Amino acid sequence: MAVAVALVVAPAWGGVPAVSAAPVAVAPAAVRRSDPIADVATRALSLLRRDIAGGDALSAEYVAARAELAAAVGARLWTPGEQFELAWSRADREHQVAVLGALTQLGVPYKRNASRPGVGFDCSGLTTFAWSMAGYQLPRNSTAQIRAAEPRTFDTAQAGDLVRYPGHVMMWLGVGKAIIHSPRSGRVVEIKFMTNYSVKRSKVGDPTE
Repeated sequence: MAVAVALVVAPAWGGVPAVSAAPVAVAPAAVRRSDPIADVATRALSLLRRDIAGGDALSAEYVAARAELAAAVGARLWTPGEQFELAWSRADREHQVAVLGALTQLGVPYKRNASRPGVGFDCSGLTTFAWSMAGYQLPRNSTAQIRAAEPRTFDTAQAGDLVRYPGHVMMWLGVGKAIIHSPRSGRVVEIKFMTNYSVKRSKVGDPTE
């Protein structure tokens, strides 16, 4: 059985959380629908976890891995990867952990009422999982999640903040209206751009506030 890394956050120097690793069993590779971006994200998340646990500045190795991940995300969304790299570098470490945590689950099938890494997620299950990586326990439905978050706009949000369309919750990737979400039955965790119609009906919120 494959093993994923879950992050447990405790207060540390300067208000920046320290992160420790704990093994979490995930589904065998045959169950998880592999996505190459998820593999890059897993490596970047491991490096970020190491840097935060060490209490030091983010390493050149992590920054390079983050840039590689940003390039892969940008290529899929037909957007310069540098835009994602800049947005993620500007986000605080908790938001970076949440974004990378979500990206490690690309390709995992939608599963109603589920929040199981490598096995299945519904929309709020994915956001719950991603933010648990950064040490935050979110409510388990989309309405409660956005109500508990501090209101933001796309101009004031950080990558990793929640975006809620009526009946559905997503995570913003920090560029344009790009999001990661678990859409519906028969689909998998994916990245995409929201439509203008969806944006007009959406709310944005920071779950750390």
